[in-house]
Order: sequence, then C-alpha cells, then structure tokens
Amino acid sequence: MARLATLAILTCVSLTQWLSAGVTARELLQQAEVKIRADQFAAAETILLQARKLDPADVEVLYRLGYAQYRQRKLAAARTAFAEVVTRAPPAWYSRYFLGRICLLENKPREAVTWLEPIVAANQAVFDAPAQIASAYAGAGLNAKAIPAMRMAIAMAPWDASLYYKLGRMYQRAGNKELSAEAFENSRRLGNASGEDVRTLMEVGQGLAAGNARDAKEAGARILNRQDADPNALVALGVLYGGANLPAEALAAFDRAAGRDAAFFQAQYNRGLALLKLNRPAEALDPLARAVALLPQSVDANRTYGLAAVMNQRYEEAIPPLERAWAADKDNLRTGALLATAYLRTGSAKKAAALVGTGLFAQADDPATLLLRVEVLNAAEEQPKALDAARLAAKKFPQLAQTRLALGGQLALMGRYQEARTEFAETLRLAPGYPEAELGLADTLSKSGDHQGAIEHYRAASGSERTSMAARLGLARSLTAARRLAEAQTVLEEGVAAYPSDAALRVELARVYARQGKAGLAAEQTRMVEKLRAEGPKQ
Repeated sequence: MARLATLAILTCVSLTQWLSAGVTARELLQQAEVKIRADQFAAAETILLQARKLDPADVEVLYRLGYAQYRQRKLAAARTAFAEVVTRAPPAWYSRYFLGRICLLENKPREAVTWLEPIVAANQAVFDAPAQIASAYAGAGLNAKAIPAMRMAIAMAPWDASLYYKLGRMYQRAGNKELSAEAFENSRRLGNASGEDVRTLMEVGQGLAAGNARDAKEAGARILNRQDADPNALVALGVLYGGANLPAEALAAFDRAAGRDAAFFQAQYNRGLALLKLNRPAEALDPLARAVALLPQSVDANRTYGLAAVMNQRYEEAIPPLERAWAADKDNLRTGALLATAYLRTGSAKKAAALVGTGLFAQADDPATLLLRVEVLNAAEEQPKALDAARLAAKKFPQLAQTRLALGGQLALMGRYQEARTEFAETLRLAPGYPEAELGLADTLSKSGDHQGAIEHYRAASGSERTSMAARLGLARSLTAARRLAEAQTVLEEGVAAYPSDAALRVELARVYARQGKAGLAAEQTRMVEKLRAEGPKQ
C-alpha cells in the first residue's frame, strides 16, 4: 500500500514537472506513443489525459486516448473519445472502426453495422473492417450481407483459416450445404498449411500493402517456385497478387495450384478470373467451366463463366450459368444485364424484355444498362416502352451523347421526326461528327423534305464504316430529289464498288440510270439485283 502511495506521489510530481516545464500536448503525445508501443496502456492513458487538458481540440490526442482505453477494455470511456473524434474530424475512419468493435464487444451488432458500413462502402483499408462488418451482419441476422463481406475479408487475408471457417458457418445458416462444405474444407486445408507458408504469405501481404511489390514477389517466390508447393498456399498467394492488381503474377500462382490439384475449385475459378482480368476471355472459358462443374452452387463461378461466354459471343453457352446465377441472386443487376444480352443475341427478345422490364433495371445508375433496356424492348416490338426507357436514359444522363442518340433513334422509329431531329442535333452538339447522329439527322431532314440540309449530314455520315452504306443510299436519294442526278450516280457507283452485294444500292442506281435515259445500264443493274436476291444473303 505504501508503495502504491509512493508511486501515486511520484506520478503526480512527474505530471506537475511536465506542466511547469511547459511541455506541450504534442510532446506528451509522443511520450504516450512510446508507452503504447510497449503495451503500457494505463501509463499512456495517464499521459494522454494530461495532453487533452493542455489541448482539448487535438483529435489525434483524443484518438490515441480512446485507443489506450479500448485496449484496457474501458469501453464506455473509449466510446466517448472515439465518438468525439468522429464529431470533430469526420469521417474519422479509424475511430469509426473502433466504435464498431466496441459495439460488437457490447453485443450490439446492428449499431456496429452503422459504424463499420461507411468504411467498407468507401473502400477504406482500415485494419480488418470487412471481417468485422461480416461478424456484425451475421450477428444482426443479415446473412445475405455477411457472406460477401466475409469473402472480401478472405481476399485481404487469404491465409487465415478462421475466416473460411466463419464463411462456412454463414453458408450453413443460409442452408447451402455444398458451399458450406467447400468453405470448411478450405479452412481445414489452410489449417494444415505449414507455419512457414503462413509467415511467407503474411510477409507478401505486408509488402504489397506497403507498395513494395518487388520484395513481396521475392518472398512469394519461396512458395511459387517450390516443387511441392501447397495448392492452398498457391491460391492464397494468387489472391494477394490479384488484390494488388498484379494479374500476371496471380495467374502464375493459380496455374501452379491447378496443376497441383485439378479438382481444386478455388484454383480453377481464380485462374479463370485472372485470365479475364488479363483480357484473355477465350482462355478463361475452360477453367471457369471446370469451376462450375466442381461447384455448381457457386453463384460467382456461374456469373463469371457466363460473363466469359458473353465476351466470347458464345451466347447459347452463357445462358445456363447466368440463369443459375440470376435465380440465386435477383438483386444483381450485372447478372441480369448479361442474361438479357444473351437472350437478345439468341433471338429470345421476349425473354430479355421480361427481364429488363423489372423495376430493378429502371433504377440502374449506369448508362449501358439503361441503353440495353431500349435495345431489348425495341427488339421485342414494345416501342412505347422502349421510348419510355430511352427518355429515362436521357433524363438520367442528359450530357451523354449515346443516351440522346438512343432517344432520337426511338423517336424516329415511331415517326416523330421533328422531336427526333432535336435529339440528333443535341447529340452532335455533345459529340460533333458522331456518325450515327449525322445519319439520323440526315434521315429526319430528308423525310421532312429538306433534302439540301440532309445532303450535308449524309456526306458527314458516309465517312464512317459504321454508317457508310446507309449514308450513301440516303445521300443518293436526296441528291436525286434535288435533281442532281449526275452526283447521285457517282455516289451510287462508288457505293456499289464498295458494297457489291448490297441490292438496295443497285436498285437506286438502276432508278438513277433510268431517269437519265440510260436504259441499258438500268437493265444491267436490275439483272444484278435479281441475281443477288436469288442467291440469298451472304453467310
């Protein structure tokens, strides 16, 4: 007791000496940091309390005080300190993290979610925030959110067997026995990994986090180049490389893992994913097909296989895996868009229309999905709905040339040429020289009898391969209407030379010849048209 009293007196004397000597809050903070690094949290707290008296507005002092109190499990005091940091210096990601941890310790998972969710949403690398929010989601009964959060945590620390075990429990609660078993098996296999491999993986992770890719790869080579390398360690290494945007290095690790164990789902799936990131979609199909065969219940594997098939324009092949992924997760807009694309390209426009007609697609916040809706509804001959979809796209993205072009095209298709002309003109204002807009504007001018105005825009559109043939045909018709037959003849003859199999150009050329009294040339073009039609479309 006497010793405690003496210590208290010495502490008071020491603090009094600090204050009388004019020590600043920053100097006290530095002394507290030394104590924290030595795990002397009580001593650090004492110093930080004095620093706070000297400068109550210093949020760094307040944060370190909260941390010292948290480490002593003085949760109420730590909560107060961290909450004040959030109020004084938002967003205060690290203080939010510890507030979430405190809530979890107090068995308040829903409140923990409110603190942790903004960190993950902002993609902030704050300790193990994904793992903590996964636990918070699970504790709050939000299993559907807990699973992707835990998968994110695994991507950050793929050597941690306990994370796979927790993922397995989550899949168990979701009633997915196959995915649960796969996660538990990964946990078991990683649990059996050598301590040396785990230390190496942690060293790689730390090196990559510090931006030192060279040293990280040198450390990773100890696993990658070992003849008897553990497939689990190889996959974990590849995941780390992939997360650091090193897809070539990731692929090398996944290739080795698949070579060591061809029936290892994680090796095949991640191998396919790495090939996609390297823009090698044709090569990605085989490992992704293997992954789906190994674990048909994997939504990610089905979705990614479907994506690779769409990228390879193998739309029939894409439909089954995308249907499985969509059935399992009907909130995933990307999956729905891929499936709608596959339906559309295989002639099932009605199926695609039923898909994109849902409210989920109308709420899309990317123009590509909104424009897909227009295309699909058009193909399904639901023009009024397609017009509504085009208006919505243009309203959400009024400064994007593609949305204004889509609206103009839809209006023109429905015979509303004056309105269409306005949209095509706006498209050209946003993107001068846009070939499809030049063609659309020319067509609307031509239909309203302004052939002189149309000629200028047809000429502009004829310079692009995408619109050249249609533009030449329209240009010739407007020139003919303007009684400029010689110019029309030249345009059509050049068009026929460029597109010898196009019957429409030859029909128009025959008419121009006939109007000029060149009956023989007109008859020759008519015979060519009949021959082309008899032969049918070129394959």
